[in-house]
Amino acid sequence: MILIFPPLGKPCEPPAGVALLSGALKQNGFACTAIDANIGGLLWLARNGRTPQDSWTRRAVSHFDENLRDLKTPSLYANRDRYRQRVMDVNRVINVSCAPRFRLSLSDYVDAELSPVRSEDLLTSARNFKDNPFYGYFKSVLAPEIEKSNTSHVGLSICYLSQALTGFALAGWIKARFPGKKIVLGGGLITSWMSTPTWKNPFSPLIDTMIRGRGEDAVVALMRGESPGEKQVPLHRVVPDFEFCNWEDYLAPGSIIPYRTAIGCYWRKCRFCPETVEGGSYKPQKNSELLDDLRQFQEEMNPAHVHFLDDAVSPSFLKALATHPMPFTWYGFVRFTRDLADPDFCRALYQSGCRMLKLGLESGDEHVLEQMNKGTDLGMATRVLSALKQAGIATYVYLLFGTAFEDEAAADKTLTYVAQNSENISFLNLAIFNLPRFSQEVPLLETHAFYAGDLSLYLGFNHPLGWNRRQIRIFLDKKFKKHPAIAPILRNDPPFFTSNHAMFVPS
Repeated sequence: MILIFPPLGKPCEPPAGVALLSGALKQNGFACTAIDANIGGLLWLARNGRTPQDSWTRRAVSHFDENLRDLKTPSLYANRDRYRQRVMDVNRVINVSCAPRFRLSLSDYVDAELSPVRSEDLLTSARNFKDNPFYGYFKSVLAPEIEKSNTSHVGLSICYLSQALTGFALAGWIKARFPGKKIVLGGGLITSWMSTPTWKNPFSPLIDTMIRGRGEDAVVALMRGESPGEKQVPLHRVVPDFEFCNWEDYLAPGSIIPYRTAIGCYWRKCRFCPETVEGGSYKPQKNSELLDDLRQFQEEMNPAHVHFLDDAVSPSFLKALATHPMPFTWYGFVRFTRDLADPDFCRALYQSGCRMLKLGLESGDEHVLEQMNKGTDLGMATRVLSALKQAGIATYVYLLFGTAFEDEAAADKTLTYVAQNSENISFLNLAIFNLPRFSQEVPLLETHAFYAGDLSLYLGFNHPLGWNRRQIRIFLDKKFKKHPAIAPILRNDPPFFTSNHAMFVPS
């Protein structure tokens, strides 16, 4: 089987899902060729794009390889201005490498004519694959890989909206160029689409098989000639296979292993969360097996860093890490818990290699947190932020404005809380709430289309307290972002890469 991760996502680490699928196939005796077409396609496009027309672009093109080398050098991240200049120059080369119809960056892909949440537009992208900016990469790089493989199946992993249009262009090109190949589609975005109550597959006959959720069992079943829709005997533990990675290509100061310790979220109660709507179950792995995997990664690849991809790393595994120091640094998403309010425990995490934790605070108003069913106590959150700061662990704090439970007075409380704790917050992510299309709140609200498309996962709504998106943006731009204790934190955020590079920025 050939597994392909299409453009476009942040090119700083390999795709974890493809590594798992590759590991599952190889562990069950099936040949597999995995290709990270995201990093490969971006580098190809940057080096084969349009001729620069202005002085900034000419300079960025002439220094492109030098800038790439700098982004792989740890010392660059200590100089915010130099780092930003390197990132902006690399991004400039990618941005101008294709026709004006497309707006590409190091983290996003926008087509002025087609939408990734309209099934007809995705099928149009498949039919008109020659229009895609990465078509030249398909022909020159992917075609030889597919030609030399005798497999009947090509799997495409689409995790983000920014991959969807190129993923379907790739599918259309494969069907035209290699008509005998069967296309298998999976990944996080596909799972979200297929988890909606009204899902009806609009992509036949272009896509031969679509996989929802865990794909390891399904791809092995396909290779065995079985239907992936039938009840399968779960595979034994799968160890991700990163043999396909060209580590020197990724834009990070050292190799990063992306690794998931569990499927789903152990909390699963937040009323605003799409995962709660999708209803996925929580399936953790044993701590002993996780530690064995990490030791195997160390022996085979000697990674510089590990990125834990969990919705929230479990308290149990954090305790295991605290007692098993690692030779690499690591970061991941966690919940505010009592353990993390213990300075000694946080110091043990630091000794284990932890350098940054991402935490979803969402709001600085206790009433809003209660209505969200977030399960976070602000007093404990304050102690957690302080303990992590004392231990030398950076914090990347996520805030969510505009839920149906919040008004401007509640948003002001969030501003006050963040300002009071600003010395203990390293980075901030500010988001405006999008209402999941099938959440339990929908019947209670006056809703309207958020994205025009049959595949949109979200709805807009008229806020019951009058706290609508326009008012929220004004509040954020005019008040929140300009607060003297908050503005320096926001300026610290790495452009485009955000939390994926934040761990490398000295606190």
